[in-house]
Amino acid sequence: MRGDRDTQVSTAVLVYVLLLLSLQVFLLSVAVEAFLANEPRLAWSATAISTVLAVGSVLFYRYLPRV
Repeated sequence: MRGDRDTQVSTAVLVYVLLLLSLQVFLLSVAVEAFLANEPRLAWSATAISTVLAVGSVLFYRYLPRV
């Protein structure tokens, strides 16, 4: 029974990490487009949010092997 719970938690964390990474890739493309369009405020905002998501993904990924 313990193995089923560990598998469920691992799967949930993996899905969350994939969701964060996909959102991060989207924000990265928004930031690049904003830099090219000479909109620095939007570009830096998207870059900052993308960085926060990257840190969140790394933290969740580091949590995964412990489960």
